[in-house]
Amino acid sequence: MGPTLAIAFGAGLASALLFATLASGSPMALILFYFAALPVLIAGLAGAFAGTIGALALSVALRSQFGLFFFFSVGLPAWFLTYAALSLRPAPREDDPEAVEWMPAGMLLTLIGAGAVLLTLFAIIALYGLDYTAFQASIRVAVGRTLDQVRASNVDREALVTLMAAAVPVAAAVVWTFVTTVNLYFAGRIVRASGRLIRPWPDLPALKLPKWTSLVLLAGSIGSFASGFPGQIAAIMLAVGLAIYALQGFALAHDITRGWGMRGFALGLLYAWPMIFVALAGLADVLFDIRARRKPPAPPLNT
Repeated sequence: MGPTLAIAFGAGLASALLFATLASGSPMALILFYFAALPVLIAGLAGAFAGTIGALALSVALRSQFGLFFFFSVGLPAWFLTYAALSLRPAPREDDPEAVEWMPAGMLLTLIGAGAVLLTLFAIIALYGLDYTAFQASIRVAVGRTLDQVRASNVDREALVTLMAAAVPVAAAVVWTFVTTVNLYFAGRIVRASGRLIRPWPDLPALKLPKWTSLVLLAGSIGSFASGFPGQIAAIMLAVGLAIYALQGFALAHDITRGWGMRGFALGLLYAWPMIFVALAGLADVLFDIRARRKPPAPPLNT
């Protein structure tokens, strides 16, 4: 228990420090903010305690609202992801009645996508309530100041401000999705290297999203034409859905290229493609089970 508490204490302070850099307002601080969850993820099941330590540290050093925002936007989601990643259920087989099944990687990716949508809504409501007009006005002011700093004068300023104001919360949710996925991956690698990872490492190229996620993507596509908060929420759902389906598409590519002689070259070309095509490939894999139509793949390689 002693080492676990020490790890949680250190992880909480490290995460709080990364989060606190956001107060400086610099571009580098924004990057560090997105990686604030990494220490809590590494702490594993002690992540709840680590998140609490970080929140208390920020409350003392800055103010209570800052600490609470850290706990609900970084500490609690990171703990929940580690808890889900280490969850298992009985899955008895004829050859092994005591077999268990760990949380699949596809479901973890689905949870990350859901978290991106919920946390973006949490941030909007925490700051502006349900006043969509005030939210848009604030975003427009911030975008306008940014354009003033870069001296963007040879553009249709009003149209650009309108476009960017609508895109900011969507982009924030997508970035959170990708960064959290990367954070969870590296946290797992670090814990695995330390010998403290209690679950087997998942076969990531075999990742498969639940089919019902396609319905969420459809709902986001239709709802994005609405106005006000409903349209904004639907646009966030659509963008995050495409993001996780892009990751599904990359997993598909890594899976079907196993054993290829020029695998690295082929994957390099794929990563240069527009993300939307990779996302559509991932969606097709979920809906039509592309991998099941192929011959049995070669034994998994180290990816």
